[in-house]
Amino acid sequence: MSTDYTKLSVKNDTKEAVEVFVTFAADNKANKCCPSPAKVSDFPILTKVNKLRGKFLLAAGATEVFDSKGACFSGNVGFYIEPQCPVKGADFNNGKFGTNIAEFTLNPNTPCFEAYDISCVNGVNCYMMMKVDAGLGWHYGPENTSIETIYNRALQENQGNPGVFPVNCTDCIQLVGDKPCPTLPLGPAQKERICNIQRSERGGTVQIILTTPQDA
Repeated sequence: MSTDYTKLSVKNDTKEAVEVFVTFAADNKANKCCPSPAKVSDFPILTKVNKLRGKFLLAAGATEVFDSKGACFSGNVGFYIEPQCPVKGADFNNGKFGTNIAEFTLNPNTPCFEAYDISCVNGVNCYMMMKVDAGLGWHYGPENTSIETIYNRALQENQGNPGVFPVNCTDCIQLVGDKPCPTLPLGPAQKERICNIQRSERGGTVQIILTTPQDA
């Protein structure tokens, strides 16, 4: 059933169960868009990791829907391990080249925009897609180009890829400050500000899908 607010779903489109980490934005009265976002305790499926992070096991082929009942929901989702920079001695999924996350802000106060992206700033440990319903106003970049699906590629293959922050590119088109992950390369960065997908509308579902490279 459709709603006048936006839901989030997480799907495991691989052949093995995977641990999923959901990190929530903190309360911030100065944030007029989302001063009191949804919390770990709002979703019983989550096992608390800390005040701002929960986790759950998602079976192969399964989908979990996160319905904040219209409350602002802001944070990120990662797979296999908690978000971090490269893990010494790890394999690919467990952080050899750091971790990527799906970021989102849904149902913020009007007139703030909803937004989502895939951040490879701290590296890449999996391939994920984000999908939205057609015709609901999602767009990116200087020309407000309509879009329904984004996905990340390998560590240094995301230049020109809409909705994706390249490795160590904290400001989309550049690094600001020190590298978050000093042992990883820088970019290449985006040539235009195409890293965020956004809209003024509400409704539908933002899907986060763990895939394999050939699916993306």
